[in-house]
Amino acid sequence: MTLTNPQIKMKLLNYIFLFSICFVLFCSCKKDEEEPLIDINVQAEREDQIIQQYLVENNLTAQKTASGIYYIVLQEGQGTLLPSNKSVVVVNYVGTVLYGRQFDSSYEKGEPLTFTVGERMVVAGFDQAAKQMKVGEKTRFFIPSRYAYGATGISSGGREIIHPFAILVFEVKLEQIK
Repeated sequence: MTLTNPQIKMKLLNYIFLFSICFVLFCSCKKDEEEPLIDINVQAEREDQIIQQYLVENNLTAQKTASGIYYIVLQEGQGTLLPSNKSVVVVNYVGTVLYGRQFDSSYEKGEPLTFTVGERMVVAGFDQAAKQMKVGEKTRFFIPSRYAYGATGISSGGREIIHPFAILVFEVKLEQIK
C-alpha cells in the first residue's frame, strides 16, 4: 500500500493534532504540591528591611525577637509573670498595616479581646507578642506577614481589608492574665 502526498499530509496533521491535545492535557495537570511564587526567605528578608526602613524614617528604636518581630515597649508592666501557652489573656489593641490604615481596634468595639495563648485564636505574631508582656504593659509590635495573613491577606464582602504580604502593627496593652 502506497500513500499519496495528500494522504501523508493528512496523517501528519492528525498526528500533530493528537500530539497537541496530549501536550495541552499534560501541561494542565495539577501538581500535588504547587511551588510558591515567592521564596519565603527572600520575602522575610524584604519585610525585615521594610520594617527597619520604617523605624529609621520615624526615628524609632525597636528590639527584635528571635523570630523577627520588632517591638517597642511604650509603658512598662508590673511584676514578672508572663503569659504562656494555655494562659487566658485580656488585651486592648489597635491594629494597622505598616504605612497604612487602621483595620481593627478593641477600643472602638468597646471591649477588650480575651483569648487563650497558643490556641490559634489570633494570628501567630499576636500570640508570640502576648507571651512576652507583663500585666499593664503597652507595646507596639511590628509583625511580618509570615506571622499574620501571609500571601492571602484578608478580604470581606469583596473589599480588601489587609493586602497580601502586609506587615501589621499592633499596639497592645495586656490588661490581665487569667
